[in-house]
Amino acid sequence: MYECETNVANCPIFRDMSEQEREAVFQLCEIREFRRGVSVLIEGNDHPHGVWTIRSGHCEVVHQSPEVGEKQVNFLHSGAIFGEISFFDPRPHSATVRVVEPAELLFFPTEALTKLQESQPRAAQQFILNMGRIMAQKLRRIDARLLAEMVVTAGLPSSR
Repeated sequence: MYECETNVANCPIFRDMSEQEREAVFQLCEIREFRRGVSVLIEGNDHPHGVWTIRSGHCEVVHQSPEVGEKQVNFLHSGAIFGEISFFDPRPHSATVRVVEPAELLFFPTEALTKLQESQPRAAQQFILNMGRIMAQKLRRIDARLLAEMVVTAGLPSSR
């Protein structure tokens, strides 16, 4: 977990940015506060498109399926991002993100990237690079989970 509540510079999405570059991003962000139980993103909806950073509070990511109903697939802490898939892909959201503890979120709308590229190209490059790194870490965790499930399903001994 990262200390984003006291210093947003510690959030992974802002890693390796100068104060001036972070400020350029913040100028394009919206700060939003949500109370417990509010859905920030809703599976199947196609708005809003952008990336969210949890400054404080916690959220859960849930997926709805006819087979199992609603299932929690992730729990997000301060410093986590979400919405990054819809930042790059305008299709409807693939999951619902719900606040489980009052939260302060930073929202960077997709259309703000063009403004950032024009005013602070280095900040835009670092922002996208950081988002890519975070997405790669998530993919690695998903790969590990899938492999573990395949091992269990196949009845093979675990490699641990």
